[in-house]
Amino acid sequence: MKSLRQYVRQILLEDAMGFVHDLAGASGDFGEEGEDFYGGDPGKAGGRAIKRAFNANADHEWLATIDTVHWANVYGLADLVGRNKDELSTSMTLPSDGFIPNGSNPGLWVRGRITLAAKDMDQLYTGHYDDYGVGKEGSAEEVEHRDRSSGRNKRPTVSKDYSRYGQLKRGNEYHEKMARNIPYVLDQSTWETWERGGNPTEALVDNWRPVGIIADIESIKLLKKLNKGREMDTDDYINPEETAGKMKKLLELAQGFGVPVFDRERNELWSPA
Repeated sequence: MKSLRQYVRQILLEDAMGFVHDLAGASGDFGEEGEDFYGGDPGKAGGRAIKRAFNANADHEWLATIDTVHWANVYGLADLVGRNKDELSTSMTLPSDGFIPNGSNPGLWVRGRITLAAKDMDQLYTGHYDDYGVGKEGSAEEVEHRDRSSGRNKRPTVSKDYSRYGQLKRGNEYHEKMARNIPYVLDQSTWETWERGGNPTEALVDNWRPVGIIADIESIKLLKKLNKGREMDTDDYINPEETAGKMKKLLELAQGFGVPVFDRERNELWSPA
């Protein structure tokens, strides 16, 4: 009889093995029709195959514990009001860690179903909403209908060739290592903590709901100062007038979503309620 340790280890390995086996089985969908695929843009069908394999093999219960944030300026975040059906590109953060911002932008903290997750955003290249509009995704009528029904769904536009991964065998240590040498985050065992700063991880989140606004550093400093009853001044490298203007837009954005404003450690700084 297998020990508990061996049994748990096998369970963890099966997800990755099942994932690459599914991709190997769908290898004919990758790339341009009638041409061999050796890596690069998997095309629409290949991108969908990657997302299907992820859906079938990822640990969605664990993924639901990950905090996801879409970083953009206040105008970019404002464009997302009412677009909860559109799949959103986000960074991923463990609930025990602080948020690492993308530059000086604020972020929209959301919860939803993660439909694809990678260890580095460059391993997905999902692009912008405009990339999934009229032309590449059908006629204006088709895109409009999709926007009203299921929303715009993103997909990866870069992948390696998985056609030979169907030959990998469970129980073979070398094969298991190969199966796990993938850029995707399927479960806790495939998560890698990023040590160099920034937000390299990327998750696609579908049917999301807003949880909060993560403030930019200047607004965080000013809100904390005001919460302590201190007057605005020029210390802490804050330009009071400029920061007050940015903060006003941030608070209006929070009101639009109906969510509180948080700092990077998830401390509530202001609530519209």
